Formats: sequence, C-alpha cells, structure tokens
Amino acid sequence: MERALTDFEQVLLGMLVMEPRSGYDLKKLFSATPAAAYQSSPGALYPALRRLVGGGLLRIEDEVSPTGRARRVYHATDEGLATHLAWVRQPVRLDNGATDLGLHLMRFVMLENQVPPGEVLAFLSSLRDALEALVKGMEGYAGTAGAELPGRHPLLAVRHGIAIHQASLDWTRSVIAELSGPDSADRFSPDSG
Repeated sequence: MERALTDFEQVLLGMLVMEPRSGYDLKKLFSATPAAAYQSSPGALYPALRRLVGGGLLRIEDEVSPTGRARRVYHATDEGLATHLAWVRQPVRLDNGATDLGLHLMRFVMLENQVPPGEVLAFLSSLRDALEALVKGMEGYAGTAGAELPGRHPLLAVRHGIAIHQASLDWTRSVIAELSGPDSADRFSPDSG
C-alpha cells in the first residue's frame, strides 16, 4: 500500500492474521469486543476491507459456512502478514506511551504466537519505559506546578492521571515478570495452543 494504514485498518488486518473471517464475522467481533473503539463507524468496515484487498494485504476466498451458506472470507496475504508484523513489532515511543495505550495493548494481544517471546518482552519493556517516564513527569509536574494551579480541580485531575498510568505501569511490570518466569516457557511458546 502506498499510504500508511489507519489504526482501524491495522487492527482489522491483525484480526485477519490471527484468524480469517467473513465480513459478517468481523462485524460481530467489533460489536462485541473492545476493538470497537478503533472502528470510526459501523459503515467503515467494508470500505477498509476493500482498501486492504486493493493494497494487496488481504485476499478473498469464497467458502461455505457450516450451515451451508456461501460466504466471502478474508485472509491475510504474505504482504499483509509482513505489514502486520512490522506494525506490532514497533517499540513504544516515549511520546506516545499514554496517548496510544489502548492501541499498544491491542498490539500486545496480537504479538502472541506471532513473534518470539524475547520480542514480546522487548515490546513490554518499551511500554514500561514510556509509562515510567510519563508517571515521573506527571509526578514532577504535580509537585512543582501543582501549587500554582488555579483551584483544586486541576491538581486532582493530574493525580487521577498519575493513578491511572501508575496502574498501567504496575500491570506492565507484572506481565513482564510473569512472562519472564521459569514456568512461562510452556504457556508462552509459539507452538502452544
């Protein structure tokens, strides 16, 4: 593809790398999961699929469902898989650790069974580093500028941000520890189902 994919297109491509699906299956998935946050509108699905097919990232196969109905199923092409892997492998940058946190978590989900465990841990380490820098910066701001803010609400809002990002940081650290532990090898192997 000539242009950069939107977040929705990246998530959509990743879902199809994980498992080929029909448009109807995708509609159900987006309506029933947190992935819906990336779909700008219900009418965005089929145009995005057409763009991905047109860009050579997806191919369509006509299949018969278990109930005997004909359906079009979208599959990632080799180029689509390469594009997806390049996207999920990007480290988290310090400047987008918080703003794109949901997207980083989606990328984390899509890393499973796609890349070696060391790459997953490197991705999580980059997320941890970004969150640590963010929390430290917010705490510094609250400590120095907090007293100069007009009223109490701005400082209370900053404290909320610190708490939320600290919780994400704590989660990231615990996942790194869990996936680095000696008993994680069997559960974390690309060959395990």
